[in-house]
This record gives sequence, C-alpha cells and structure tokens, in this order.
Amino acid sequence: MPDAGRNRRHAIVRGLDIPRPFDLAVFAAGLEARRGRAIRLRPFSPGPGVPCGLWIAAADTDYVYYEQATTPFHVTVIVLHEIAHMLLGHRGTAAWQNLAAQVMPGLDPSLVQVILGRSAYAMPEERDAETLASLILEQATALPVTAASRPARGAGGQTVPG
Repeated sequence: MPDAGRNRRHAIVRGLDIPRPFDLAVFAAGLEARRGRAIRLRPFSPGPGVPCGLWIAAADTDYVYYEQATTPFHVTVIVLHEIAHMLLGHRGTAAWQNLAAQVMPGLDPSLVQVILGRSAYAMPEERDAETLASLILEQATALPVTAASRPARGAGGQTVPG
C-alpha cells in the first residue's frame, strides 16, 4: 500500500523551484513569491532545552529562527526543517507561546498564528518535516547525470574501462 505521506512529500518537492547550486536566500525568496508571505530568517542563541530552530507565523510574515553558533550546513538543515513545516501546513501548539515571547520580545501574541520548534522527532509532524527537509536538500545537491558522466556498460552490464 502506498505511503500517502511519502507521496505528498515527493509531490511538494517536485513543485518547488530549488536553485542549483543551492542558495538558501534565493530559495526563501522564491517561496515568499510563491506563497505571498514574507519569510525572515533570524539567527538566535537558544538556551538549554530550547530547540535549535523555530518557526513563528505572524499575520503576514513567517519568522524562522536558527541556531547561530553552528555550521552553515547545519543552518541550512535547520531552516529547511522549519520551511518544511510551512509547506506541510503544520500547526503549532500553545506550548511554544512562552518561547516566542523570549525570541521576539514585544510581539503581540494575538498576531501569532503558528509556532513550531525543531525538537524531538518522536512527534509525527517533526519526523514529517525532517524528512521533507532532507528531500529538499537531496534535490538541491543532486548532481545532474549526463551520458558523459555515466560509466560505459558492456554486454553483461559490467563497467567498461575508459
């Protein structure tokens, strides 16, 4: 029996304009245009027990917070995970409200529509988002295969030395 979640994630990836070489800012700008909502990427320093990534959806802007004291590759993974929540239409819980107030002091709680953090993968939505983020990154880094880059095959399927 086909996995509906798997099919849905692959359909989402097929519908994305993923730049090659991958550029997170260009990718986010394309999503802004496609979704008609601003996306703001913001570094932050999460304390102990705080997720390394956080998505806060306000009335007309999506804020993605990511751990600033990490590698550029890890930043990309964190941000793509949060963007995956957006693309999957995940909804947050009230449990994240206090964290949002710490990250964005002065934010009017009535403007917050969704808050999700990158944390435990025991939650189905977290696993779903991580899988979609991985698929996006896989697609972004996949090298196109041309006839010249494929090894030649002999009659029995063996590689022919070049």
